[in-house]
Amino acid sequence: MANTAVDIISKANSAFVDENYAEALNLYNKAAEADPSNSEVYVKRSHTHFKLENWEGVVADVDKAFEHGCEKNAKLHLRKGQALFHLDKYDKAKEVLEEGLRLGGGDADFGVWIEKCSAEMKLLEKAKEAVVIPPAPAKTRYEWYQTERYVTIAIFVKNRKQEDVKAEFTDTTVDITIKLPSGEDYQLSLNLAHPINADQTSVKCFQTKVEIRALKREGIKWTTLEFDSSAADVPAPMMFSVPQAASVERAPPVFRTKNWDSIVKETENEKEEGDAALNSLFQKIYAEGSDEVRRAMNKSFVESGGTVLSTNWEEISSKTTPIKPPDGMEYRKWTE
Repeated sequence: MANTAVDIISKANSAFVDENYAEALNLYNKAAEADPSNSEVYVKRSHTHFKLENWEGVVADVDKAFEHGCEKNAKLHLRKGQALFHLDKYDKAKEVLEEGLRLGGGDADFGVWIEKCSAEMKLLEKAKEAVVIPPAPAKTRYEWYQTERYVTIAIFVKNRKQEDVKAEFTDTTVDITIKLPSGEDYQLSLNLAHPINADQTSVKCFQTKVEIRALKREGIKWTTLEFDSSAADVPAPMMFSVPQAASVERAPPVFRTKNWDSIVKETENEKEEGDAALNSLFQKIYAEGSDEVRRAMNKSFVESGGTVLSTNWEEISSKTTPIKPPDGMEYRKWTE
């Protein structure tokens, strides 16, 4: 039975590397059923939950991993602490993060997240000490942040319930109305810089905020939240990783026999253009290349940890692309 779990874990790992997190989660679930005592299953599944932003699942699986001998894994403490923070359990999150730091967690993220917990705890303490609820400020504050797959907008209005919120979404707009403690309505309307999947956008109410989470249409890094038609030069969005081919029909490229590797080498030799020209070329290759070119770029980028980008599918299709950090640098990663 243990051998069956190992095989399933291997398939799940492949799905995870391909960023097919839903399939990876399904396979890890089967591996857990096949071998409930295998700590690797819970470590890997907690990471998958993290990618899907299933914070309760992260906490549950990290605790399972602790029960099976991973209680001294600093990375798991960081992962659990971040999940607890997103669940508004700031005191518990800080406790877990400090324990991970004591275990030798050298990641600078420990300090950052501990400070974030402390700041949120102070805000809650001040709210408890207040005798009279102060009137809502004239302008309610909101912030936004993003991951590879989601854009999140946090509106800082305390103690709101789901029935206090009305929201409407399209692929390019967000409109939300929140009933404030004063009885007034707070309204926020945004024309987004990039499209989202409106039918996979949700609103949740927490103790300190109302949170909108929207699934990005494309896995790119947004440089701004709102669309600005008056901007003369809008910065091009950056890729978190080489994106999957878009699900739209493309006309067959006219020049199927271009030697992209040769063009890349020529561009690398044009020193006066610098990294900007090379990055622009890669984007052009991906947009205009064949399915095999895009598949080769996806595979080489993911398997090499972002250190190799190949366009030759015949060369890399049957083997794993090795990690090749730049000269003078060393590639490192956390041990799961």
